[in-house]
Amino acid sequence: MRPVVLIVGGFITSPFLYLPLRRRLLARGAATVAIAPIWTFDWIRAAAVGLAPLVRRTATAIRRTRAQADEPIIVVGHSAGGVLARLATSPMPDRGEPQAVVAVAELIGTLVTLGSPHVVQAEPWRGQRAGADASRFLEATVPGAFFSPRTQYLSVASRAMQGRAGWLPDRRVRAGHAYRSLLGAQGGDAFGDGLVPFEAGHLPGARQVSLDTALHGHLGRGWYGDTPALDVWWPAALEAWREALEARAVKAQQDLVR
Repeated sequence: MRPVVLIVGGFITSPFLYLPLRRRLLARGAATVAIAPIWTFDWIRAAAVGLAPLVRRTATAIRRTRAQADEPIIVVGHSAGGVLARLATSPMPDRGEPQAVVAVAELIGTLVTLGSPHVVQAEPWRGQRAGADASRFLEATVPGAFFSPRTQYLSVASRAMQGRAGWLPDRRVRAGHAYRSLLGAQGGDAFGDGLVPFEAGHLPGARQVSLDTALHGHLGRGWYGDTPALDVWWPAALEAWREALEARAVKAQQDLVR
């Protein structure tokens, strides 16, 4: 059995950035690989109006991709894309808006998150308000691996770079500022992928893959979608997907016996 995959891109990205990852997944046995049509302008707009439009677009992409598959699909969410995918599984409306209910968990066999900020402990500055609100909403409605075992979860996080204090515009100082924005003042010297600290990137209750060299984004070499990292997490994603299918088959058999 070959899985159908949907990639949900991260903050300020566009689908074309994920074409190399798409090619690599196809080369490793994915039947088809779709990319959710979320563009840089959509992310900029979300900073003003909130994430609800992007959640609905993510849910639509999941439904369309599942319609082309024989089995529940694998969703790969990079960075904030992993948060969008989790929001799309919630059966509860965000901020009481009935139209925001999307509830697509049953369509997903495995949800893979790559450097997604699952934990937000710091008080957010204005630009991060939507992400912090999303984190609190998820914790209240679908915390951790909420739909397991029918939907399996795999969180992939990296400790490639330690942050540090300072004002010089080097990578470690920028990483330290990013880590503090999620973990608070105590997180400035944490390890992470250069943007998301390691401890924020792992979802409680999920199967976890920890990397030592993967960086967060596409610039330069060595991000989560490059070959060295992919060859670690993709086999784990396939194993989780098969476990989800088995759990669903067992439940269907039990229902028949009853």
